[in-house]
Amino acid sequence: MKISTWKSRAVRSFNTLFNPGIKEKIELSTLYIASLGFIVHLCIVFLYLSGLITVHSQVESLISSPIAAIYTPFSFILIYEVYLLIYYLPRSFSISIAKQYEIISLILIRRIFKDISVLDFGEVELLTSENLNLLYDIVGFLILFFLIYLFRYILVNRKSRAVTRDIKGFILYKKVLCVILAPILIILSVYSFTNWVIELNQLNLGVISSIQDFNSIFYNEFFAALIIVDVLILVASFRYTDRYSLLIRNTGFVITTVLIRISFSAEGIANVVLLVTGVAFGVIVLYLFSLYDSIDRGEHTKESYAYL
Repeated sequence: MKISTWKSRAVRSFNTLFNPGIKEKIELSTLYIASLGFIVHLCIVFLYLSGLITVHSQVESLISSPIAAIYTPFSFILIYEVYLLIYYLPRSFSISIAKQYEIISLILIRRIFKDISVLDFGEVELLTSENLNLLYDIVGFLILFFLIYLFRYILVNRKSRAVTRDIKGFILYKKVLCVILAPILIILSVYSFTNWVIELNQLNLGVISSIQDFNSIFYNEFFAALIIVDVLILVASFRYTDRYSLLIRNTGFVITTVLIRISFSAEGIANVVLLVTGVAFGVIVLYLFSLYDSIDRGEHTKESYAYL
């Protein structure tokens, strides 16, 4: 197959999966499915509170309070945010990183609602590990929200550059990555959820004593896949640009994704610290890149031994 034919097929595939019309349909579908999921979750909660159904203690927190039902719509919103991340990736690596940060903040919000649903200040002391974890998550979310604002602010005020032939080639490369990434993420999501359901069944049968935290289902694998994609983008950037600042920025974005991925292996305050550190690192890298980019005029930059 000719390279030109292969490229055209990749572009057509991307345009089929990621275009404004499909995006709008997925957005509307997400709204309906999230609303339906919320109602179904509420019904399960009331059945549990009425004593009509019983569950294992490890998943009891998911249906112990009507507040826990908010967990479900946020899960569907997160899936839509994952789609948006891939949607914006060819347009801007920076914007896709911003969507990555938004996904992390939504995961944190979802966890906050789950933790709030099981609080009972009438029976436990205020400074228990569960309450402190909730406090860490709330403070962490506020810091993340502010850092995401800073990241977006820097993006809005960044220096615009003309789309060159090399940049067009880079965009095409990222579209190919997105076409490959989309089915992989679908397979990962199905595998992760199926594996969790199997673990839940084994838990009920007494085969195992614990299951994976529902809050990390899919996203462990998702951010591992993102690290690979980010590294591929970084490697490709060496071919399409020789700008030092851009190469360092892309390297920094890989590091921030790694830090976020590692956070899923930590609990409590360590988890929040890693999340905040990862996003803060990305903000600092983007800010330094914008400073460097403001003086970078390519071959016309006034740098020579005469100025030393």
